[in-house]
Amino acid sequence: MVLCPLAIAVNGSPQEPAPQKFNDIDTTDARLKTLVIESKSAKEKLDRKAYENYVNGIIAEQAQDYQSASQFYNSALQKYPESFEIRLSLAEVYYRMQKFQDVLRTLGPIKPENVEVYSLRAVCCRSLGNNEEAKKAYLRVIASDSLNQPALTFLSSEYRRLNQLDSLVWTYEQLVKLAGDNYRLWGELGQLQIQQGRFELAKQSFRASLEISRGRENLLSFIGLAESYRRLNQPDSASIIYQEAVLLDPNNSYLNRELASYYSELDSLALALQYAEKLTRLEPNNISALRYLALMYIRADSVFQAEEILKQLINAGDNEPGNFFYLGRIAIMKQDYESAREYLTVLTQLSETSVDGWLDLGFVYRMQNDSTKSLNVYKSGLQFVKIKEDSVRLMFAIGSTLERTNKIQEASDTFERILKLDPGHSQSLNYLGYMLADRGERLDYAYELIKKALELSPENAAFIDSYGWVMYRQGKFDSAITYLGKAAEKESDPTIFDHLGDAYKAMGKMDDARTWWQKALELQPTNDSIREKLNE
Repeated sequence: MVLCPLAIAVNGSPQEPAPQKFNDIDTTDARLKTLVIESKSAKEKLDRKAYENYVNGIIAEQAQDYQSASQFYNSALQKYPESFEIRLSLAEVYYRMQKFQDVLRTLGPIKPENVEVYSLRAVCCRSLGNNEEAKKAYLRVIASDSLNQPALTFLSSEYRRLNQLDSLVWTYEQLVKLAGDNYRLWGELGQLQIQQGRFELAKQSFRASLEISRGRENLLSFIGLAESYRRLNQPDSASIIYQEAVLLDPNNSYLNRELASYYSELDSLALALQYAEKLTRLEPNNISALRYLALMYIRADSVFQAEEILKQLINAGDNEPGNFFYLGRIAIMKQDYESAREYLTVLTQLSETSVDGWLDLGFVYRMQNDSTKSLNVYKSGLQFVKIKEDSVRLMFAIGSTLERTNKIQEASDTFERILKLDPGHSQSLNYLGYMLADRGERLDYAYELIKKALELSPENAAFIDSYGWVMYRQGKFDSAITYLGKAAEKESDPTIFDHLGDAYKAMGKMDDARTWWQKALELQPTNDSIREKLNE
C-alpha cells in the first residue's frame, strides 16, 4: 500500500509539528502494515489520528528530520500507547538523536521484548556507561540469538574486564562459530583455555588457528600450541613446534624468552642459556632479560658471570631486591661474609617481608661467630613477616641459635611456641625432642615428640637418629641399635655414627663400638670427644 502525504492531518494539534509535504520520498514502509496487523491482533480499531501521526513520523524519519519524527511518534503513541511498533519507532529515533535516557524510558513498558528491543536497550546502556545493565540486555539477546555478534563482542570485552574467565571462554566459543576462519579468534580462545587448565582443548584451538594461518603473523599460536604440549607433558611435540616457530622468526624476543624458559624447565641448561643470552642481545637494555640470564648462570653454577650481571644491574640503578638476594647468596658461597652482610642488609631494607633475606643475614652473622647479632636479626625479621610459615621459619632459627648458645630454657620455650602455632612442624618436634633426650630430661615427652616427627617424615635420617637416641637414653639399647643402624644406612653423619658406637658400648660390644667411633672420627677428625672414646 502506498500512502500519500495527503493522508496527513491538515490541522495539527498545538503539541504536534506542522504537517509537511515531502516530495520524492518513498512512503512505503513495512512498519505501517505491521501497525495495522498489530491493531487487528489486539482487536482494536486503529485510531485514525494515531495512524496519521505515525505516517508523518515515518516520512520525517526518512528525511532525517528526527526532531519532527519524534514529535509525530509521541503524538501517535498518546493515541495508541499499547502499540509496540510506534513505541519502538520512537525509541529508535531517540537513539539516532543520542537521547539515550529517552530511549530507555520509552522502551520501559514495551511488550513484547524481543532481540531488537534488548539490543537497543543494550547499546543505550553502554552509551550511558551502565555496563551491568548492558550485559543483562545482551544476555537476553543471546538467549534468543546465541550467535548475535554485537552481543558476543560486548560480552567478551565485559567478561575480560571483570576477569570472569569461564564466561569469557564461552563467548569466544560462540564467536569462532560465527567467524571460524579468523585465526586470531582461535588463537585467543586457545590462550584462554590454557588459563583454564583445559590444555587438550587449547591444543585443538591452536591447531585450528594454524590450519588457517601458518605464517609469521600467527607466531603466538605456535607458542601457544607448544605450551599446550608442555602442559600435557609432551616435550617432544613441544620441541617440534618451537623449532618450526624459530625458523619463522628467529629474532623474536618473546619466542626466545619462551625457549629459554622451556629448556630451563627440562634442565637443558646449555640450551636455556643459549636463548637467554640471545634475548639479551636482542634487548640489551631489558633489565628483566639480564636478571633472567643471571639466574640461568646461577643454575648452571656459573656464579661469576651471574655476579657480574647482577652488579651491572645495581650500578645501573636497578634496586630490585632479587639482585641483592642472589649477590648475597653468591657471596656466602664464596665465604665472603662481609660482602654477603652488605648485600643482605640492603635486601632487608628493600624488602622487609622477605624471610629469606632475614634468615640469610642471620646465617652470615652466625658464620662470623656473632650469635647475638644473629639472634637480633631473626627477631627483627619476626616483626615484619606476615605469613605464618615464614614466622615459624624465623622462630625455628631463633630456637636453634638459643640452643647452640646453651640458652636451653629459652630455646625450649621457643620450640613450644612454634608447636602451638603449628603442631605438625616436624623439625621443631624433632629438635625439641632430641634436645631433651640428649640432656636426659623428660624422656617420655621427648619420645612422643620424636615419634610424631618420624610419623610425619618416616624417611628422615636425622629423625630416625633422634628416635634411636631417645631409646638409648631410656635404656632400650637393642631398639636403639636398630634405629641408629637404619639412620647410618641412610646418611654418613659423624653424629649418627657416634651415637651408634655409644649404643654398642652400652650393649658391651666394644669392637662394634670402636668401628663406628672410628668412622665418626674419619668424618670429623677434630672431634676430641670421639678420640677420647677410642683411647679408653
